[in-house]
Order: sequence, then C-alpha cells, then structure tokens
Amino acid sequence: MKVVILGAGGVGGYFGAKLALAGNDVTFVARGAHRDAMARDGLSVRTPAGELHIPAPKLLTDDGDGGPCDVALVCVKLWDLEAAAQRLKPLCGPQTAVLPLQNGVTASDTLAAVLGPELVLGGVAQIAAKIEAPGVIRQTGKFARLIFGERDGSRSARVEALHAACQAAGIDAKVSDSIEIDHWKKFVMLAPMAGAASRHRLAMGALLEEPARAAELRALVEEAVAVGRAKGVALAADLAEKTFAFHQDLPAEMKPSMLHDLEAGRRLELDWLNGEIVRLGESLGVETPAHRAVVEALDSVKLGRGA
Repeated sequence: MKVVILGAGGVGGYFGAKLALAGNDVTFVARGAHRDAMARDGLSVRTPAGELHIPAPKLLTDDGDGGPCDVALVCVKLWDLEAAAQRLKPLCGPQTAVLPLQNGVTASDTLAAVLGPELVLGGVAQIAAKIEAPGVIRQTGKFARLIFGERDGSRSARVEALHAACQAAGIDAKVSDSIEIDHWKKFVMLAPMAGAASRHRLAMGALLEEPARAAELRALVEEAVAVGRAKGVALAADLAEKTFAFHQDLPAEMKPSMLHDLEAGRRLELDWLNGEIVRLGESLGVETPAHRAVVEALDSVKLGRGA
C-alpha cells in the first residue's frame, strides 16, 4: 500500500513507522530540524514495548513522489489543515483515502472543502505521543489505536484495505460505521481535559485533587455533551458520566497535548477545541460558560510566544 504521512510528529511518526516496517511504501512529510534529523539519522519511535527504527525513511521532496497514494494520513495541527490539503492535491487520485487524525470535529469538513468530499474519511487517533527530539518520537501512553470509516457509514473497499494493512502492521484499528459519534466521544473527552489542564497549568492528578477544579472539569464535559446532542449527534445517555470517570482513571502525571504546547510556548488548538464548543453552543442555543471561561483565560497565550 502506498501511504503518505502528512505531519510526522507523535501521531504520524508512530503510525507511519509501524506501516513502513510492515513493508508498505510510506512517504513522510516533515519539516525543519525534525526532517533534517530523519534524513540524517532515520526515524526512531520509542514505545513501552521497545524502540522502532527506520534507518532511511522516505521523505517527500518538493517535486512530489511520482504519483497518487492509496492512503494519506493527515496529522498536522488544525491551523495547518488548509495548507496541508493544498499540498495533498497532486498526491491524490480518485480512489485515495484521505484520513484526518486531528483533535476536534472540523478536520474532515475542512479537507473535504479543498479535496472533495469523496476522498475524505473520518478518523480518530487514540494515542499519547510526541516529538522527544528531532528524529525521535516518544509514545508517552500505553495505548495506540486508530478508528476510521467512511463518513456515510458505508463499508468501502479502501477502508477494508486500510484496516487489513493496519492489522498486518500490528496497529490496533477499528472500522467504524458511525464515525461522527466516535469523533464526538473523543471530543467530549479531550476538549474539557485540555482546557482545564491548560487553564490551571496542571497534570491530571493535581487538577482533580482539588474539588473545585474537578467540578469545573465535570461541567466542561457536560457542556460538551449537551452541545453534541443539540447538534444532532446520538451520544449515549451516560457519556458524560463515563467520560469523567475516564478522566479520573488517567495517570496522575498525564498532560494533554495542549498543555505540553502551552508549556513550550507553542501555538494552542484552543479555537478548535474549547472555542469550537463555545461557537457551536452560541449557534445552537446551548449555554457554555465553563468553556467560555477557559477561552477567555487562555486567549492571550493561544498564539504562542512567537506571536
């Protein structure tokens, strides 16, 4: 299978390395020091089960790689999506499966507006991983799973082929017939956690040990679920309760990626997470005061130190 990994950070680097080591024709799109290190030293992925290493990963040149791919995993940050879609255009054919793995719930629509809806799948990545150093990915959690499917719920040949490739590569993968629900299940877990942890600059253990902060996180979850239901997403009746219980079971030292970005002075995905819940709430008539408070608290730092 011919695969392009657009964004070789924690998510793209991990899943791309697994697919490449299984014999797939994988091309990575990276930039800066990370790309330079991959070209010089290869790509290393450090996992709880051991280290993966690709001595000479295939890297995309400015001239492209000679033809359309079967699958494109889009793993850039949300603000880079439109530019990423433009770069993907010459790499896509009529049967290419474009799989966005961003946080939030807007990525598929953004890509579809540029590439055409017929190319774009829906996808969810369940993994904690980051660039530890240029050319080196560190999986910081124990789980790594992909959930993907056609946005209309159909079971297509390209989805089946991708699922088979993932299984052969040892990737825990699931084909979904209701990918919008899967998107929202992750969204109501991630956006509240990212917002609360970033607002208070605390890992999950310290965040939850204070009753007032735990109550804030619960309110963030309940608002996100209410917005999803108002949008017409068939979320389970006990989703808020189960999501908050999941938060309480996380390792005490766990930090969401938005907090890592905040601590490093990088740009935040605030507008696509808590900000998106506020926007949707306004359009749907759902009050979201807890998310609005997070947006207001982080607005001055959302563009990073370089802004």
